[in-house]
Amino acid sequence: MIHVLADQNLYKIEELIPPHTQLNLYDPSKGIPDLEGIDALLIRTVTHINEDVLPCIPPGLEFIGTGSSGTDHLDNEYLEQKGITLADANGCNARAVAEYVMTSLLLWKEEHQPETPFGKIGVIGVGKAGSAVVELLREFKIDCVEYDPPRENRDSNFTSATLEEVLNCDILTFHIPLNKKGDHPTFHWLNEQKLNGREFKLIINAARGGVVDELALIKYFVDGSVENYILDVWEKEPDFNTNIAKHAFIATPHIAGYSEQAKINATKIVCDKLAAHFDIEPAISKYKNISRTVDLAHISYNLTDILTRLHPIKGYDAALRDLFDRPDKKVLFRSLRNEWPYRFEYSFLKVRKEILLDFEQLKKLGITGV
Repeated sequence: MIHVLADQNLYKIEELIPPHTQLNLYDPSKGIPDLEGIDALLIRTVTHINEDVLPCIPPGLEFIGTGSSGTDHLDNEYLEQKGITLADANGCNARAVAEYVMTSLLLWKEEHQPETPFGKIGVIGVGKAGSAVVELLREFKIDCVEYDPPRENRDSNFTSATLEEVLNCDILTFHIPLNKKGDHPTFHWLNEQKLNGREFKLIINAARGGVVDELALIKYFVDGSVENYILDVWEKEPDFNTNIAKHAFIATPHIAGYSEQAKINATKIVCDKLAAHFDIEPAISKYKNISRTVDLAHISYNLTDILTRLHPIKGYDAALRDLFDRPDKKVLFRSLRNEWPYRFEYSFLKVRKEILLDFEQLKKLGITGV
């Protein structure tokens, strides 16, 4: 029997864990409990693991999986040196992130330039999430520039735009991991040097806090070089900078990748990798092809109100702003992430067919008629 300790907030973990395991759950807000006798540890991004956190790794622990698309909360080098097999759920939330970005763009356009094209959008980082963003931008026939030199180095079929080409775009959206070391560090990738002398209509960061230098961003926002910005991630998260958030067009608590489908994907991917590592039978998912019909009968007949009904982005924004003066905003930031119900991705939503005829943007997002 494989003994597994898992974050209690991993979605549907009790239903998706492989059958031949003994599952114990822990509360991440109370830290990692004793790992003696544990074969596998399943975590989320809120749990950071490095030598300081786990100076002594029990000999039985051989697998750590994270239900997230990135691993910047793990000291990979240290853990691998200790013989730990690491696994993530890369790509689990790519579509959810892309929908967050496209929804943000549509809401921004409706308010700031309803009769004007978006302009050229630079996608920085074209992995799973960035590629999903590009796919949606092309569905909307929006001109985009793909920038990802590391991918160009490893993928002979991909050619990255130059730095100058991407910085000449009107809008930037970020989909890169947070790296402070290596050949392509991304910490403060967008900094004063890159912002100086340039103008942007909109900056979106739905990647990792620290990819954008927030102090440089607010400086160039104040002087008008950056007209608007949207942030889902924060440098000192969960202790986010309220002054930065206050001036954002949209500010949300790291939920871009949150959806019913993404959360199921994340848990299933990491549980399947656990099963493969221990050579045991994986669980069988029961959560495919579930759809939801949304009644828009009482919604104002405009795109902003419809999108706000279909996607909780503005609700999260309002909830985050309510935390500005709260001394416990770090705790409440986490609560917003853990306690709100997950939305359905657009391809799992249905609305009346006549609404799709009047708002073609909804069909391009993947919503179907009923």
